Amino acid sequence: MRYLEILEQEELTGIILSQTITTSLQQHDKMRTYRKLRQIIHDPRRKSVVFYNELFENTKVLRMPQETAAQRDWRALCKMAEYYQEHLNKKVILLSEMQSTETSDVEVLSTQQYLDRYFPDHPLLQNLVLVLRDVVHEDEHMEKIRFSSNKMGITGEAVAGYKEYKSLEELEVGVKSTRYFQGVLKCRKDGKDQAYVSSSGKDILIVGNDHRNRAVHGDLVVVELLSENNWATPSNEIAFSSSNAEDEFEEDKFKSTGTTTQPSGRVVGILNRNWRSYVATIQEEKDGEGGSIHLAIPLDPVIPKIRVRYQDVKLIQDKRIVVRIDNWPVSSQYPNGHFVRSLGPIHQLDTEISAILVEHAISVSQATQGFSEASLKEMPIDTPQSPWRPEKEEISKRRDLRDLIVFSIDPPNCQDIDDALSIKELGDGKIELGVHIADVSYFVKENYMTDLEARSRGTTVYLADRRFDMLPSVLSERICSLRHKVDRYAVSVIWTMDNKTYKVLDTWFGRSIIRSSCEMEYEQAQQLLDGQQVATGLDASLCKKLKPCVNKLAQVLRVIRDKRLAKGALELESSEIKFKITDKHEITDIIPKDSMEIHGLVAEAMILANASVGERIYRGFKDCAILRRHPPPSKGQFERLVKAAESRGFSVDFSSNLALSKSLETITIGCKDDPEIAKLLKTMATIAMNEAGYFSTGQYPVNEYFHYGLALEFYTHFTSPIRRYADVVAHRQLLLCVDDPTAMTDSDRGSAMVKDASVTEICDNLNLKSRESKFAQRDSTELFQSLYVLQHKTWPEGTCLFKRKGWNTVCTFITYIRQKFR
Repeated sequence: MRYLEILEQEELTGIILSQTITTSLQQHDKMRTYRKLRQIIHDPRRKSVVFYNELFENTKVLRMPQETAAQRDWRALCKMAEYYQEHLNKKVILLSEMQSTETSDVEVLSTQQYLDRYFPDHPLLQNLVLVLRDVVHEDEHMEKIRFSSNKMGITGEAVAGYKEYKSLEELEVGVKSTRYFQGVLKCRKDGKDQAYVSSSGKDILIVGNDHRNRAVHGDLVVVELLSENNWATPSNEIAFSSSNAEDEFEEDKFKSTGTTTQPSGRVVGILNRNWRSYVATIQEEKDGEGGSIHLAIPLDPVIPKIRVRYQDVKLIQDKRIVVRIDNWPVSSQYPNGHFVRSLGPIHQLDTEISAILVEHAISVSQATQGFSEASLKEMPIDTPQSPWRPEKEEISKRRDLRDLIVFSIDPPNCQDIDDALSIKELGDGKIELGVHIADVSYFVKENYMTDLEARSRGTTVYLADRRFDMLPSVLSERICSLRHKVDRYAVSVIWTMDNKTYKVLDTWFGRSIIRSSCEMEYEQAQQLLDGQQVATGLDASLCKKLKPCVNKLAQVLRVIRDKRLAKGALELESSEIKFKITDKHEITDIIPKDSMEIHGLVAEAMILANASVGERIYRGFKDCAILRRHPPPSKGQFERLVKAAESRGFSVDFSSNLALSKSLETITIGCKDDPEIAKLLKTMATIAMNEAGYFSTGQYPVNEYFHYGLALEFYTHFTSPIRRYADVVAHRQLLLCVDDPTAMTDSDRGSAMVKDASVTEICDNLNLKSRESKFAQRDSTELFQSLYVLQHKTWPEGTCLFKRKGWNTVCTFITYIRQKFR
């Protein structure tokens, strides 16, 4: 499977993987290739299948006398292709690198021939097929790897300290007998000398390249413990963040025990490689050195240098390139890999953004803002000549709220408006509070191409100067976006409350149609809340209508927030900044996000809606509701916070979220003269927290559903379906709970939204994509801070600059910038 990487590309669809091939891979111990092929086939966007041709009567082929197994397998593949060609009445191409003399009615093409015919102008695919021609993968026989290594200038002798891996059978027996331990290798960001493996509740320290034995960060490895007198103590050096999105708390947790000797071990085998595409730069070489073999230095500091072949190195010198690892023989100090593509010159903005996207596995289609032709054909028509309008029949099925004063509150120039608010006094001692959310699930039908693409992307990715959408813009910016003065479909949550205590008396969930009166910005809403009669940029008559609503909304939400805080909800700190950027990519200023009361009030309304929907879908689907949990932290996670607080004379009680909340409140009160200290300690508390994550309720007992930070028993994400796929799932489940007729009809075709295994699989992907998106956003912020430093050469005396390992750019511990935030 030399050209497996080409099959991974999203452009190749309609792949039929035969049972003959999967059986051969399993028999010949090529499990990495087998798992990758199954992953490709399992992606519903690829419209691909595994066909069990060895079991199907019409395609079963028996081995003939004097026939080799390879000859029989070839006849089986031809027989299957002939069947499919006749069955589908479409041309089927049999992809093979072997030239066979067997006759068949099926056309056989090599990968090169196939790409030349169907993708002649696709530079990435055409380059890959050339590069991969000489590549030998780790699944290949060791003789081929040794031969390939010799071609790369590597001798056949083992590098000092490296050992051949144990056989798979020996590894399995060793793990079962607890002689060996298996787990994922996590490398320390602050130095490649230390790594660790968590197995059976035990953290095993791996010190040095010899003991790591060619394992790479993320590999599933088998470890043998060293004798106790060879155990080591972890380093506690300060680290810069790595560019990948691995769970950083695990490393912090490991570091927190760094004052004691830890069980230490060495890698004796690899169960699964976790190699991916890496962004790298070519190591500078002296004139006349290197030839066609070069060392690529990955951007991610936990990844070793990679040997790649490239004839004219000047073409990729001082550029960000993408490389992949092919194999790592015991005779090589570094792994062998191949060049995939160039991203562009170092330090150019678009190049660095592309590097961030590759490092965080943002798909090519999302990174290029592309959607398939099939997806775009599913979109409703919305053009200046034929604007989209709600259908009368659909309006009749919805609760009509167009006479209600509805408004949105968002950042300036927001295009993808997910949510809007309303509040109405009923006159009988009651009020109605409404949260209205864009009805994405009406337009994005389950298992349609748009849905499959959104499910794969998981979330819109927001970077410092741009975003990469989860949905096509015709939905995200126009038809679904709750723009003002136009009718829009929504899914609403409306609470009937007592007008004095604001106790919830009744809750209505369902589809609605609304007409937003105003797209308010946060600053405008805050001005009305502060008592101004007319907000900047808004009409006086409109402000007169909106001001009572904003004031009443604030009054209600303050009470609701105080009740939640009294139960132990935490008010933590996060630093958000934005950049002023010119058309020429010059960064003129860095501005900290203003903290306004309206931010928290709008967030409180969304929390209330998310909690209400979470409880409702749990009641409807107790075994498969999509919820979001936030586990409580362990004692070790707060060790640094406790020490920092004690140094300022404060104590931190984290026995419960309520106790921690009171401790942080005491710190805030005690630091009135120096609020930066309180902000720092709250930020440390935020960092010490576990990560919240999506889950299916069938996977945990009810007592583990709790959201520690928000102090809520049930919580989900419902309020942002334009930018989060989790919310789309929650919408579908909610509408099934309330017997919405359209949702019930849609589910008759078969729905994965009511199956625990399917929802769990979706949640696993969403947790990964959410984490990657968060880290990509962080990296883009650091990139822009670095560019700001580079573009402003003159700094005040006392400014301190650090160079970040791996980025080749200046990083952002800068006295000047910190002072701007005060």
